[in-house]
Amino acid sequence: MSTIEGQGPKLRREGTADDWMVISVPELLAHAGSSKRDVDLPLRIAGGDWPSDVLDMERHLLEAFRGIPMAPTATGPRPQYDPAITTQEQRIASKIAETAGTSLARSRKALFNFWKVYQSHGVAGLDARMHRRGKRRLVIARADPRLVAVIDRALDDRRDMPTTTRRHCALLVRRMLESMYPGDPVCDITDTTLQGYINERDAGRYSFDKATTRRTAANSPDRQHFSGSAFRLGAVCEIDSTLLDVQVWDDRGNTYRPTATVLFDVASRVPLAWAIHANSPNGFDHSLLLARAIVGRRAIPGSAAAVLSGSATLPIELMKRVNPYLDDDSLAVPWIFPHAITIDGGADFRSATFEAACRAFGITLVLAPPNAATVKPHVERNFGTTSTSFATWLAGATGSSVANRGKRDNPTLTLDSVRLAFETWITTVYLNTHHGGLKSPLFPGREWTPNQMYAVLFEVGPGVQLPFRAEDFFALLPTKPRVISSEGIEFNNRTYDSPLLAELRDRSLTGAATGSTRARKFDISYDPYNSNAVWVRHPETDEWIECWDTALDDKAAWMVAEAAVKLVERFGSGDPGETPKRTELLDVMERRERSDKRARNRNLRDRATGATAPYMSDSGATDPEPIDLDGWTDPADVGDIDWDSPEYDIVTVKEF
Repeated sequence: MSTIEGQGPKLRREGTADDWMVISVPELLAHAGSSKRDVDLPLRIAGGDWPSDVLDMERHLLEAFRGIPMAPTATGPRPQYDPAITTQEQRIASKIAETAGTSLARSRKALFNFWKVYQSHGVAGLDARMHRRGKRRLVIARADPRLVAVIDRALDDRRDMPTTTRRHCALLVRRMLESMYPGDPVCDITDTTLQGYINERDAGRYSFDKATTRRTAANSPDRQHFSGSAFRLGAVCEIDSTLLDVQVWDDRGNTYRPTATVLFDVASRVPLAWAIHANSPNGFDHSLLLARAIVGRRAIPGSAAAVLSGSATLPIELMKRVNPYLDDDSLAVPWIFPHAITIDGGADFRSATFEAACRAFGITLVLAPPNAATVKPHVERNFGTTSTSFATWLAGATGSSVANRGKRDNPTLTLDSVRLAFETWITTVYLNTHHGGLKSPLFPGREWTPNQMYAVLFEVGPGVQLPFRAEDFFALLPTKPRVISSEGIEFNNRTYDSPLLAELRDRSLTGAATGSTRARKFDISYDPYNSNAVWVRHPETDEWIECWDTALDDKAAWMVAEAAVKLVERFGSGDPGETPKRTELLDVMERRERSDKRARNRNLRDRATGATAPYMSDSGATDPEPIDLDGWTDPADVGDIDWDSPEYDIVTVKEF
């Protein structure tokens, strides 16, 4: 067949060479047919093996939107679905009322969506809409067991590796397959399928998340988890240290983040003792912390924390009978004796000093496995509460990470202020806040405060009080030799004094002259976590004398504190004896000295060679000439001055 321009198709009779027939296009289509589909041809399958609810929904839709009766033997539509006497909204409302309470009950919007899908895709679209199928996961059970073993080996090896991409893991698996099974069809797996297998085997391993999360998940046992709750005070305690999310100033005005250590009781969620260190703590610091938890705590001088007598929740009278060393001046912190303490593998907790202190009091130490923060989760979670409920409200808060830190940090608190604020927050806020972990098995829907839980558990089993007195606590404090002068005791850039030091001022215990270097100094006991007071033991009566910081009242004055803050903010914390201006002056003087020395040496060389300066000429002195004062009264115009003339000697003056 060929076409003739302007005439139409030209057909040749089969078996002939020159027998052609020219016909029109309509005649050709009438005999050969067209690829265009007839409008009466249905666009979807008339029948099929569809679920019964899909077929029922189809009949409901046809009756509601077209008026077609659901019963095949019906002679006409029902009155409420007759298009001649009802509107579409009336039919939709009737259909909603009819299907209410059945499995086919749908809203008006759902019926319209079903009808729209049915018009476009028929029963198949209606079935897909009514029975949504989730994305099918790769069935790794059908994979080669050798491939699964290699994938598991590669994922297990990533526990201690840095976090990388999934493509990196897939490449390692493929290289391992090629080295173990060269030429085997298992090496021909596609990248997409291999990546799907890796994703499915990675479930619960966190191989591509944070490295800390991956190591913690790897330590989780495969057995059934059990509850770690305790219902006896001090039966399970946890201790740990962390950096506070706040910057503070030291004595010189330098900023740093202090370290907080907390001894935590699991049964009542009460902190037995706490300490905020300027440096990293050691075993001796933790031993002193343990002593603070056992002894009856006295109110820190100058502290505004709540006292024991001010708490309406704690069983005060019963606590005093059990622990005779408690009094009304003790901080309002429940007293608990720790029977077992869970520690991590830190060198400070595993030190011989801390172990000896626990052994002396009959306390059991439980060492947590490495990289297992979930063994002591309560104290770890308490650090999160401290960060969000305490540190975030302080000036100089840094956030929990570098990503959460502001552009500029503005620390305005000292370490003493943070310690005082932390004690006040624990006694007034934390111990009286409902805790999500304090629930009773009989009333699981109610939360209790740490003070409430302690009050109930203390009445059931308060524990046994050890004969640990305040004198025993003072004996554990570190000491430094200092002289007690008329002004008091100079210690750590502070001055401490007490009226009871009158007999010890400028006194020598060795018989040497007062004030001499051979005079014996007194041993001053101090608390590393409380810089407000030091203690001196009288050499004759053996009584402990408490000496307070003489500037304690000035520190509490808001004007003095604000002035000290502004001084450091505005002028920094440099050495007062070495100011930048003085350094600049010395540098300029040294440069000028070197310049003068070079000029003197040059002059000496010129004189040695016989050169004479103009002012050293031997031609003799000239007669002085009078100065023309009249010319000075009529100055020349600056624009008319010839600056290249030898009459003007331009001298550059450098600022000194």
